[in-house]
Amino acid sequence: MSRPILPAPTCPTGVALAALALAGGPTTAQQVIELPLEDRLLDSDFPEVYRIGDGVRDWELLTRVTSIGFDAQGNLHIGDWSSGDLSVLVVDPRGELVVRFGQPGEGPGDFRDATHAFALPDGRTVVADKGHLAYQLFDARGGLERWVRYPGVSEGETPPLFYVRSADPRDRKVDRWDGSLLARVTIARTFEVDSTTREFDMKAGSGPRTVLRVRLDGDEASEAEVARASRPDVEEEFHFAALPDGRVAYSDTTAYRIKVTDPAGGVGRVLVRSFAPRNWDDRTAGAFRAYLRTSIDEAIAGGGDRAESIGMFGGPSVFRQQADDWEPESAIPHVASLETTWDGTIWALRTPARGFIDVDHIGMFQTALLSTPTGLTATGPGPIDVITPEGEYLGTIPDARMPNAFGPDGLVAYVGLDEFDVPTVVVRRVPEGIR
Repeated sequence: MSRPILPAPTCPTGVALAALALAGGPTTAQQVIELPLEDRLLDSDFPEVYRIGDGVRDWELLTRVTSIGFDAQGNLHIGDWSSGDLSVLVVDPRGELVVRFGQPGEGPGDFRDATHAFALPDGRTVVADKGHLAYQLFDARGGLERWVRYPGVSEGETPPLFYVRSADPRDRKVDRWDGSLLARVTIARTFEVDSTTREFDMKAGSGPRTVLRVRLDGDEASEAEVARASRPDVEEEFHFAALPDGRVAYSDTTAYRIKVTDPAGGVGRVLVRSFAPRNWDDRTAGAFRAYLRTSIDEAIAGGGDRAESIGMFGGPSVFRQQADDWEPESAIPHVASLETTWDGTIWALRTPARGFIDVDHIGMFQTALLSTPTGLTATGPGPIDVITPEGEYLGTIPDARMPNAFGPDGLVAYVGLDEFDVPTVVVRRVPEGIR
């Protein structure tokens, strides 16, 4: 934990300025759209539809929610990780259990090293299993359909995990319009092999900050780049989400610039709010150091694997000293998170005035060093801008958390933790005007 990973935090609407720029592929005419600087506030009181995890029914007792997503029928697919094992719950739009499946093992449909599950729009579930070096596809009732090998892995081959490109640390999301996955690679790995001793040296660094489209049509998955950050060598956040027609929305700088690709892969439109750059000052940097110290103290007080992880790597005093020594290395990002709805609307969470959003740094530390998956919590709070991909600013939801999942008919799901760190999933419905 030497350097905490930071969150990436009057023109009339729709005024377009033509500009020529190089995209991550062919040269295209980028349409730069200046959005209003003044917020138009929206109602944030979304009615509750149902909740899971209150302990009323045995099946809804959750341990660590690592992934969550809706299919086109409004069923919610939840990945629950407990003591190294993943199980998948599918819940219908009334909050009733449809099926729960998944168990450790070596056979068909068993999980060797799986932590996340992804809901496909047609009701199937995809589980990325690092132990089997394959994606496992399950039908709507939890029955195994088939395996799809990671790219570059031959049938019957089990190379070391670090040799497999698809196993690089990455964030995955579903393209709900065509059923493929989008994967953002978060760490670049390079290998140097001594030709005499055959010993190798593996190095990891920032980059390449690309988004790949992962297709699961054949026996082996295929990957193709669909978006690339303007600067692959920096360590700033890179947020992305799918849009209809094969497009992708992403934010890759500390400025408020949301790029929307065209179907050919170039950047066709850039949505801009011309806020002044935000730099760390003594107040915001001090507030973040205090936030880190509080996170450490809470982890120690709560005990369990989080406290054990701190003890394994130097103990509380070392972690607190590192928090006190933290210094900012870049500007405060304007965009801290980015998602899209089933209607194709962009939701952009902005970094609030204090300079950072709530992030589980201890959980991220465990994931990086111990391969323990971070439990989800709704990201924020902060103002959330609601924008169409065409550049129409619909308004801003004040002081809100970004939903962990968006579903059809305005459904959204939030993951929260109670005082005992037991997760609860709350499903709400967003009004039609901002879906």
